[in-house]
Amino acid sequence: MKIVGITGGIASGKSIVSSYLKDNYKAYIFDADKEAKELLQSSFVKDKIHKTFPNLKDFSTTSIAQEAFKNSKSQGKINNIIHPIISDLILERINEKKDLHNLFVIDAALIIESGLFEQNQKIDAKLILITADAELRLERALHRADLDQETIKDRMRLQMNDDEKIKYSDYVIENNSSKLDLYRKTDQIIKKII
Repeated sequence: MKIVGITGGIASGKSIVSSYLKDNYKAYIFDADKEAKELLQSSFVKDKIHKTFPNLKDFSTTSIAQEAFKNSKSQGKINNIIHPIISDLILERINEKKDLHNLFVIDAALIIESGLFEQNQKIDAKLILITADAELRLERALHRADLDQETIKDRMRLQMNDDEKIKYSDYVIENNSSKLDLYRKTDQIIKKII
């Protein structure tokens, strides 16, 4: 089984690529964001978050996100709670799925920042970075309608920029065009990997 990490900033196209790989390559998708949201419901994680942020009004995803994206220090504290657990989950899931799928995809915006890419390089994983112009990403994020413009811009500022991410990536896909173009570029890279 080949292991591929997919990363990129908010609204760069990570989820589109992951869905495409699931549908066309029968890939197993480990959605780190979804897994993290589920972890936030566990009493173990809630307890750690409460100790770290005693003034948090509740444990809703919205409240935790507001705290996490307040600044880089808060984001780091949340990440220090969540990322080690996500890292262990990925290894467990790889072992569970290795005989069922030829391709295991880790869809994670913070795969570099969290150190997950280092762990996965040890098992010969490849990292694909999806990039897109900031204005286009902002426009796409606004169309998803779950966040306002200032919140999106704040989150974009807290993310590592693409120039830094490129240094860690095996492949880069520029997603400033159509979905068909994105799929074509994805095919070219996945065929090299598998």
